[in-house]
Amino acid sequence: MQIDKKCIRKKIKEKRDSIPRIEKEKLDNIIFEKVIGSEEYKKSNNLFIFVSFESEVDTHRIIKRALKDGKNVSVPKTISREEGMAAVKINDFSELKNGAYGILEPENLDLRMKESLMDVCYIPGVAFDKEGGRVGYGGGYYDRFLNLVRKDTKKIALCYSFQILDKVPREEHDILVDSIISD
Repeated sequence: MQIDKKCIRKKIKEKRDSIPRIEKEKLDNIIFEKVIGSEEYKKSNNLFIFVSFESEVDTHRIIKRALKDGKNVSVPKTISREEGMAAVKINDFSELKNGAYGILEPENLDLRMKESLMDVCYIPGVAFDKEGGRVGYGGGYYDRFLNLVRKDTKKIALCYSFQILDKVPREEHDILVDSIISD
């Protein structure tokens, strides 16, 4: 099963990395409009969202908009491989600094939020399937984090349409997403 995931990660990342900049901006804009127009976004007070990195769907604009809209925005802060990650509230995008793996994150855990407070979680991944299966980056950070959110917290994947496959390999501990927003 790991071999399948490795193969999927390699193929999809290569495809994602090769999207021309102009095309990526168009796709990101479609996803941005779908996110901020969604009921889940409109109804949420406390949202958790990944800070996009490299060729992932751009979340920087979504984060800035959510802050402007007065939402409580929390983003991931890596603690350690063993402890996983925490949700840390930010008040401004400029508070984010290069952290683990070169991903922007809060510098400290001062404004750590309880996972149970989240109304909606926007989840990254390399590939997804229509049943909510997800292939992440292999660290298990999101599966462990999502285990701690309320059962009614909406887990929404953000990805490009080519990242949605018929079926992705799954393991027992994998947490499924409730829905996918793509271009």
